[in-house]
Amino acid sequence: MATFALVIGLAALLATSSAQSNNERVWSSVAFIYHGETTPARGVYTTRSITPIGAHQMFAQGSVFRARYLVDGNTTGETVDHATIQGVEPLAIDGSQTSVITTNDGYISTSAMAFMQGLYPPVDLAVANSAGGLRAAALANGTVIDYPLNGYQYPDINTLSTLDPDFIWINGKATCSNYYASILNFTDDPWAQQLHDQTLPFYQRLWHGIFAGAFPLSMASFFYATDLYEYAAYQYAHDNSTHSQMNQVDLAMLALYAGIQQRDLNGNLSASGGGDGDMIRAIAGRTLAAKVLSYLKLNMASKGSSNKLNLMVGPFDPMIAFFALAGLVDGPSADNFQTIPNPGSAMVFELFSNGGNGSYPAMREMWVRFLYRNSSLPGARFVEYSLFGNGNSRSTLRFNDFASGMQGISLDGVSSWCNTCGSINLFCSGLTSNSGGYPGSPATSGGSGSDSNYNDNSNKIDPVVAGVIGAAVTCGVAGLVLLASILLGFVRLSSSRDRRNSSSLGGGFKGADKMTSDNDLSYAKGGVRHERTGSWELRNGGKGTEQGVTSVTDAGSGAAVVRSKDRVATSRTRSFDEERDDISVMGASPVEPRQGL
Repeated sequence: MATFALVIGLAALLATSSAQSNNERVWSSVAFIYHGETTPARGVYTTRSITPIGAHQMFAQGSVFRARYLVDGNTTGETVDHATIQGVEPLAIDGSQTSVITTNDGYISTSAMAFMQGLYPPVDLAVANSAGGLRAAALANGTVIDYPLNGYQYPDINTLSTLDPDFIWINGKATCSNYYASILNFTDDPWAQQLHDQTLPFYQRLWHGIFAGAFPLSMASFFYATDLYEYAAYQYAHDNSTHSQMNQVDLAMLALYAGIQQRDLNGNLSASGGGDGDMIRAIAGRTLAAKVLSYLKLNMASKGSSNKLNLMVGPFDPMIAFFALAGLVDGPSADNFQTIPNPGSAMVFELFSNGGNGSYPAMREMWVRFLYRNSSLPGARFVEYSLFGNGNSRSTLRFNDFASGMQGISLDGVSSWCNTCGSINLFCSGLTSNSGGYPGSPATSGGSGSDSNYNDNSNKIDPVVAGVIGAAVTCGVAGLVLLASILLGFVRLSSSRDRRNSSSLGGGFKGADKMTSDNDLSYAKGGVRHERTGSWELRNGGKGTEQGVTSVTDAGSGAAVVRSKDRVATSRTRSFDEERDDISVMGASPVEPRQGL
């Protein structure tokens, strides 16, 4: 009976594979790829950088993606299940079809570059139609200019900083205040303390031979499991002494303990942050789920013309969080999701239909499957797994069911992330708790039950725009306040300078201007507002003499004109109101000299 069941199962599997190769049409693929090998984050290395091995890992993974999605042929020398995306550009990068986003960490963005080199290798005279086609390479005289390096292709990689709202989709825990507040209690959990005590002899044994010189003895414990594993794995691959001292069993144990730690830090669904049930530890997986669904809906909204291949390159944290949210760590294949993903590994979501005449199908005809390739090595396969607690018999889901499952674990937009995280990030100031979701996110996309409702809700403000508006308003208000302060300070400063600097103007404490109270004031010949002479302040100033001054005449109310042969200057006479402050000190008693000893 068991043999008969096995035969039936194999027959069904072969039938499914045949159906997949003959009748399926893939319309879009969304992939999250863990960056390639880097120097360790902690230890003796000061900068985290991708290694040559890491670049080869990403290049190899990109080549496998090329064989699966772009070309109908074996370009990698290994067995690859082909699932060519309908209408995708196979030779030249087409920015209207392919999207690549990463964090702005150097080792992650360079990993994305290496991946794209494998996905779209150099090709002679290959220019996408959206980039002008071959006409863009041709000159008026008939000469054709190829890209440098024998047709090297230059991908458009969008690198995102923590100040960009789109950053949350590929690393949602960064700048999430409530997440970091939650993990502060990690070492206080009884189970973590117990595991720490149980594994302490193991870690301290390895410290003497492996970690001494890179970590203090106090860090040789389960509480630093991930840092220690990354360092040991790197040294095992690159250092001959470490390779000879450490056996593979010890390295496997380090990987196991690191996986346990990360499943709690990024996949503990019972831990809460700002509110009960917010699954704050898995926040990176919640934002990733929203972005995956958004990409697929954007492909639907364009009837398959855009978002054909959507790539995200980042750290492993979102992958571990998604594994927990989707039930993969507890499902029938749980053993494959217990450790940290290998460098260069990828998880993929494919949108496909069965049969049809080649036109874009209705939503009710769409299916989604989840694939995981936990390696970049030759021979590794894209393995299909069921999501959301479904058994292996339901490894593919109708799009409506998939969307419902993703909406149940994801956040509904940037504003929801800001509220859940309690983040003080700049773009959060422009959003409110009910300002709507991010375009294409479950909150703003059409409902999963309507075939016609592919388009996103256009009545809600894009949170990116809202964030920019909020930041602009904040900066504008701050600028106005600063400008008002400067103007008020300038007025006060100018008034003070009129009083303090009058003696430096050459005409006593009132300056050079003739005032209504200066009946004894006369202009020196040729003075031209430079000096006051003959007033009581100047005592013996007398009248100056200078050739060329012909007369001083009244030019009307409040002005006097000094006329000379080559210039005319106007001196404004200050009114009584302007003089009040100056005159008010005239009636004050003089300072009495001290007469006593």
